[in-house]
Amino acid sequence: FGLADLEQCVPVTPKTKFRIGSTSKPLTSAGAMLLYDQKRLDLDAPIQRYVPTFPAKGQVITTRQLLGHLGGIRDYNAEENSKLDRDVYHSVSESLKRFKDDPLAAPPGTKWIYSAYGYVLASAAIEGASGQNFLSFMHDKVFSPLGMQDTLADESDKIIPSRARWYTIAADGSYRNTPYEDLSYKWAGGGFLSTAKDLARFGSALLKPGFLNQDALAMIFSRQETNAGKKTKYGLGWFIHDTGDDG
Repeated sequence: FGLADLEQCVPVTPKTKFRIGSTSKPLTSAGAMLLYDQKRLDLDAPIQRYVPTFPAKGQVITTRQLLGHLGGIRDYNAEENSKLDRDVYHSVSESLKRFKDDPLAAPPGTKWIYSAYGYVLASAAIEGASGQNFLSFMHDKVFSPLGMQDTLADESDKIIPSRARWYTIAADGSYRNTPYEDLSYKWAGGGFLSTAKDLARFGSALLKPGFLNQDALAMIFSRQETNAGKKTKYGLGWFIHDTGDDG
């Protein structure tokens, strides 16, 4: 229902591709866990094993911590939150420049800090472990095998059939065209397009072993813990809520 383009009166269809925001994180996590299943990615190895250009921070940061938002990597700062990003990054390694030289927001493993940049670093680990460009890896090893033909990066300069336009609701309830924003700085953390059908395919693939083995699924859907043993409300790419939990 509804319109994918208000000005041209283009109706939404099952093929309409929407920005999925942070739902990109579970997709990225699945890619990392696929490499874990294949014994190509050690979740507890120092991140420099897979991303040797990432500066040492005096403490070990692991891919498991990054996927569980325990790596201490900062999220967007006030300046980044106040403006739409128009810079184009041509690779994951290039996008690391936004935060790689910044101090940690907390020592790794000590505090749950939601971080899209942590997922960008995790996607660099995926590249290092797979030997493949992140977007190509996700297409070839995750999306295609699961039949997710309409899931891809929201690359601004490409012609992408059935991509929805983006709108902002003004204070008076009217719609405005959302200003241009390039998402190449955060593919892994919030830069994918998808459809309702593709996301249903993805969720269904994680209900039982198959695409991933039981060990990987158990880790994805288990609350992560701080170094002190305090459980968080997050697994590896997924928020975890118990039945009746109002948190």
